[in-house]
Amino acid sequence: MSYLTTDLEKLSYQYMRHQLIIVDHHWTIRSCNNAWRQGLGQLHDYTHLPAYYYSASGTLPYLNLLEAWTSPDRDHQSNKTIQRLKNIRTPFDSNHTYDITIHLPNLKQRWFRLELTPLPTTDSPCTSELALIAHTDVTEQKQAEQQLQQALSEVRTLRGLLPICAVCKQIKDEQDTWNSVESYLKKHTHAEFTHDICPDCIRRVYPQYSGILG
Repeated sequence: MSYLTTDLEKLSYQYMRHQLIIVDHHWTIRSCNNAWRQGLGQLHDYTHLPAYYYSASGTLPYLNLLEAWTSPDRDHQSNKTIQRLKNIRTPFDSNHTYDITIHLPNLKQRWFRLELTPLPTTDSPCTSELALIAHTDVTEQKQAEQQLQQALSEVRTLRGLLPICAVCKQIKDEQDTWNSVESYLKKHTHAEFTHDICPDCIRRVYPQYSGILG
């Protein structure tokens, strides 16, 4: 099998801002670029990992690295992602994209988007023994999504029929307690109130000032 790469392509691979690795069909990392070495590649001291993380040949497969990075507090979504990666058929024959959560040594949580691309050879353009995996930090995007979801969850909307007194205009709540319109809306929405006087009330309560209304 042969791979045709130019010096420019090799240079681009090394200096791309995405953290890139090349894995074989055993998920062993065969190559990595500078961004990986300075980022995820130096996350942990792998000498302290249990023996079961290593393959029979003594190598540390990429999927086992993912498990180490997300253990012991691996969330359910990351667990599903790793399982999906394990189920990918090898040799590689299609692209795959997944998001995963990684817990850094300083306890800060980061999100990465994994994009796996088979590297076709001149002998077998449809399947490949090797795949390029790009890791893109999408933490800011995920945090923005979480903040948006939190904001949406805090939005409360009044729906349906409200029992309101025809005389005093108080509203009865779910506990059969009568509340002023102001207190009811404060309790059931995020609205805040300023206090002003409408023109009709000025004319009725303060007729001496009604002349300023024109």
